[in-house]
Amino acid sequence: MFQRFFEEGLAQSSFLIGCDRTKRAVVIDPRRDAGVYLAAARQNGLTITHAIETHIHADFVSGARELAAVGARVIAGPGSGLAFEHEEPVDEEQLSVGDLTLTLLHTPGHTPEHVSVLVEHPGEPRRLFTGDLLFVGAVGRPDLLGEAQARRLAEQLFTSLQRVMELDDEIEVHPGHGAGSLCGAEIGKEPSSTIGRERAQNPMVRLTDRTAFVEGVLGDLPDTPPYFARTKHVNQHGPNVLGLADGMLRVPPIRPAAAAALVADGAIVIDLRTPEAFGTGHPEAAINIALGPKVGYWAGWVISPGAPLILLAEDSKQVPEAAAQLLRVGFERIEGYISGGTQSWRVDRLPMRSLEQISVSELRAALTSPAKDPIHLVDVRSRREWRAGHIDGAVNIPLGEVVAHAATLPQDAVIATICEGGVRSSLAASLLAQEGISRIVNVVGGFAAYRALETT
Repeated sequence: MFQRFFEEGLAQSSFLIGCDRTKRAVVIDPRRDAGVYLAAARQNGLTITHAIETHIHADFVSGARELAAVGARVIAGPGSGLAFEHEEPVDEEQLSVGDLTLTLLHTPGHTPEHVSVLVEHPGEPRRLFTGDLLFVGAVGRPDLLGEAQARRLAEQLFTSLQRVMELDDEIEVHPGHGAGSLCGAEIGKEPSSTIGRERAQNPMVRLTDRTAFVEGVLGDLPDTPPYFARTKHVNQHGPNVLGLADGMLRVPPIRPAAAAALVADGAIVIDLRTPEAFGTGHPEAAINIALGPKVGYWAGWVISPGAPLILLAEDSKQVPEAAAQLLRVGFERIEGYISGGTQSWRVDRLPMRSLEQISVSELRAALTSPAKDPIHLVDVRSRREWRAGHIDGAVNIPLGEVVAHAATLPQDAVIATICEGGVRSSLAASLLAQEGISRIVNVVGGFAAYRALETT
C-alpha cells in the first residue's frame, strides 16, 4: 500500500507506506494535521507503527509527535537531537516493517541530519524518498541554517547527490516537495521521477564539478519566509501535541462583540473573503488573506507566531480548512471564527472600513495621465517575479517587507498595491491600512490582468 499526500499551499508531500501482509505501516514526513494518515490507515486496515522524518523541517510543523501520541515510533536522522523521544539510525541501517525493508541513507546537505529512505517490498518498484535532498529537476537549498554553514552544506549536498546517483536507474524518486516550494529553486511539477531521469535531465545533478555545483546552488536561492527559522526551532524541540491524529482542532464561533474585545486585547482578524468582498466592507482591524491553498503560507510571512487569531469567512464551512493551514505553519492560538460573518458585525454596529479596488485599465489610465492625486504603485511580488517583468514606474516591496517600509511611502500620493493576481496585494493593502495609510487602493487581477491588457 502506497499513498502520497500533497499539501498544495506548501507544495509539500508526505507518504503512507504499508505492508499488505502484516498491515503495519510507516508515514514519511508527516504534516501537523496527522489525522489524514490515520483515516487512510483505517480505511486500508493498517496500523501506523513508525513516523520517519527525513530532516528537521523549516517550512511546516511536523506531525510526528501527533503520531507518536497514538503509538508510532519516531525515526530521525543522525545528529537530529530532537528534544522528545525518537530513534536515530546510523547510515545504511535497515528497518523492517512487515515485508517492507527501509534502508536509511544519511544524505546531508539540505540539513546536516538529512536522510533519504530506500523502500523495498516484494512485487513493488523500489522507491527512494529523498525529502529535500533531490527534487524533480532540482535540488534542496543548503542555506537555511545560515550563511556560516551554507557553503559546507552545499559541499555535502554535492557528495550526497553523487551517492544517490550511483543507485539503479529504475529506482523511483519521491521528493518531499513539488513546484512552488521555497525549499529549492525551479522544482518541477511532476510528483515523482527516477534516478535515471534525474541523472540525465536534472541540471544541478549534471554538474559534476564540486566548485561549479556549490556556486550554482548558492547563486540561485529562493526567498526565505521569516517563519522558517521558528518552525525549525519548534520541530527541533517538539510541537505541542494537540490530539490532531483524532481529527482537526475545533474552532468555536465567537459573537462579534466578543471578537471585538479580543481584537482590543491584540487579536488579529483574518478575513478569508475575496479581495472584492473585503473591499466593500470589513472589520476595521482585519487583514485580508483570501481563502485558498496559501492562507497559512502568507500568514507565516506577516503575522507574529504567538498572535491570537480570529477568522472571518463567507461560510463557516470554510473555517476548518483555513485553521488547518494555519496549524501547519505553527499558529496555535486560533480563538474562533466570527459568528454570522460581516453581516452580524454590521448589525452590532462595530467599526468597519472599506478598501478601494481599481481595475488594471483604471491603473493604466492613472499612470499614463497623472491626475491631481498621483499613483505610487507598489509591486509586492517576490524579487524573482519582479525581475521577470514589471510595470514601469512601480517600486518592488515584497509582501513580507511591506510593513517595515510603510513609513517610507509618500504621503502625497495614492498608494496602489499590485501582485500577480490580486490576493497578495489585498493583504499588503490591509497591512498598510493597519499602519495608518488611508489613501490606498488594490489592483484587481494584478499583473497577470495588466499583461493581458497590454497584449490586447
